[in-house]
Order: sequence, then structure tokens, then C-alpha cells
Amino acid sequence: MTILEWCQRIQDAWLSRTIAETTWGYPIAGALHVLAIALVGGAVLAPHLRVLAFAEVRWFRCIGLTLVVLTGVLVFASGAVGYYGSSSFRIKMALLVLLSLNAIASSRQRRSKLHSAISLTLWAAVIFASRGIAFF
Repeated sequence: MTILEWCQRIQDAWLSRTIAETTWGYPIAGALHVLAIALVGGAVLAPHLRVLAFAEVRWFRCIGLTLVVLTGVLVFASGAVGYYGSSSFRIKMALLVLLSLNAIASSRQRRSKLHSAISLTLWAAVIFASRGIAFF
């Protein structure tokens, strides 16, 4: 099975169709996804800007990341074939992989200015790529 066929099966699933075809399904999933991104964004920016205590940030990051993944899967499922064809979506996924690798590297050693600068730059690029999905 190709990736495109896999995306078509996801898009044809009952939950995906419900989100895509109901009046409020996609707007609610999209709004929750943006709110979750804001939660994660705050938790990611905080340690780099040294605003909040580490324990508080870890809790918000865990909750936010879970919400971002769940709502992102719902949004993706509602139009999987279209997202598969979007170069902005592919760039966003690649940037998220790079962010994960940077997070793993920075967790294995003391957080440095370089890791923080890379993280902030990659998050900004993710935001731009996310907006590009709607237009390209």
C-alpha cells in the first residue's frame, strides 16, 4: 500500500468524514489544535527565556504536546490526501523531526545557547510552514 492510498483510507474513515463534513467539526478541531500549539509554545519558550520554573514547564509541555498530537491527527485525518500533497505540510513534518532531534540532543547535555537558538528558529519555521499549508 502506498502512502497516498494510506492517506485516502484515513480520509475515508468515519471520524475523518465527520470532521470534514459537519459544520463545526473542522473548525473545532482546528481551534483546539491552535490552542494546544499555544500551550506547547508557551512551555517551549519559557525555559529558553527562563520565565517559569522547570517543573511547571514540564507539566504544561506534556499536556500541550499530547493535545497538539491528538488534534493534529484529527485535522490531518479530515483531509489526509490534500495534506499528503502539500509541500508545506512535508516541510512542517521535517521541521518537527529536526525539533525532536534537537530536544533529544539538548536533554542529553546541558541546555546551551545554541540549542535554544536552534529550537526557537525551528519553531518559528514550523509556524510559517503551518500557515503555508493553507495557501500552498
